[in-house]
Amino acid sequence: MVEIKILSGLNSIGGNFIRIEDGDRTLIFDQGFRFDVMAHYYSGLISPMGLTELRDVGALPPPDWYKDADAVYITHMHLDHLGALSNIPIEARVSLPNLSFYEDMEERWRGSPSWLSLVPRRYYTEMEELKPLEVDENDVTAIPVSHSAYPSYALLYQGSDETVLYTGDFRIESYLKQEEFQKFRGGPDLLTYLGENPDIRIDTLIIEGTNIGSNRAPLLPEDTTEILRRLASSHRPIIATLHKLDFEYAYSLLKLAEDFDLECLLISPWTVKLLEGFHGLRRELKVVEEYVKIPTRLGKVNIEDIREKSIILTPYRETVDFLRELRSRDPNIGNPVAVLSEPEPEGEEHIEYGVMANWFARLGIQHYRIHASGHYYPYQLREVVEAIKPKEIKPIHTLRPELLIRMATVISGVERRREHN
Repeated sequence: MVEIKILSGLNSIGGNFIRIEDGDRTLIFDQGFRFDVMAHYYSGLISPMGLTELRDVGALPPPDWYKDADAVYITHMHLDHLGALSNIPIEARVSLPNLSFYEDMEERWRGSPSWLSLVPRRYYTEMEELKPLEVDENDVTAIPVSHSAYPSYALLYQGSDETVLYTGDFRIESYLKQEEFQKFRGGPDLLTYLGENPDIRIDTLIIEGTNIGSNRAPLLPEDTTEILRRLASSHRPIIATLHKLDFEYAYSLLKLAEDFDLECLLISPWTVKLLEGFHGLRRELKVVEEYVKIPTRLGKVNIEDIREKSIILTPYRETVDFLRELRSRDPNIGNPVAVLSEPEPEGEEHIEYGVMANWFARLGIQHYRIHASGHYYPYQLREVVEAIKPKEIKPIHTLRPELLIRMATVISGVERRREHN
């Protein structure tokens, strides 16, 4: 008999921990950091003393949550889902979205003087890469979803007496067209896949509700793309920030570069690693030599050779330093604009936007903050519920679980049937 235990994430955005027990099989879906707890106890002046303290304050899962677990599945590699792999106290297999990306990140984290040094695995942890749309030996299928981390998956578990779908973090619209999504993700998105396989009946839907109860304006990828096009019509160069795993947004920026005939430059080794392995990208890429020190097949330019007709993809933390140096080398370079796409989760980046805004003003650079959420919006919940048709819904990754349940109940018609009875 399938038993689902949501041990963390029910009343928080992040820190998801789902334990599924089914006879002699126990599976864990996600095991992330609680960044709300981290912000409560730690700051630039106060750092964690180690795993034990992080467990004690509730920022990481306690050891007993992992008892007898056969496998741990990670839906995507934002740290509020990936968590600290060194925190796993048992010899369970860990299935990740992309091993190559993880190993690159792990190499950097191991040498970190901060709590990030706790993220890498222990020596006994067996790693495996999720394969899209393939049923594994635990009857788990990873289904591609659109999100601000590449790659991201929903997890479908076909248990002994119940089928469970955990969405992970997802949005309905993608920056990619449908054929592009299938090309880069190895299959259709979640709702398309379920529509193509009507024999899959979902008993329990564990659904994220990040934007439920939020007043965030529903800005979709197509809206962000249109805003970028308007800015590109009057500003050169364009400096666009992005998260190191946000392939979909990066790809939309490459399409923008192609449409406006802009040279596309990268200053982050992580963005280089994210994009270098993809074939059929829409624009030739080059790296700014002073900032990218890793071996790469991409062409190189020096910072003094950057021209007005360019779009420069930057990480958040290096944006101000890069612009200070760019201005010092060429004070009169065009009419630049900085487009800040907010990180998800924001707690990973610790960005002080006020300080950044002061520097943009000092450097004479117009800037905008725009972001198409990596999560579906409340008005889209109807489309999700009607497509999946679950018998039961369990919320996660939300501050308003009761609101999600009420909305879903009305959508599913349960409330109306009760009225007739």
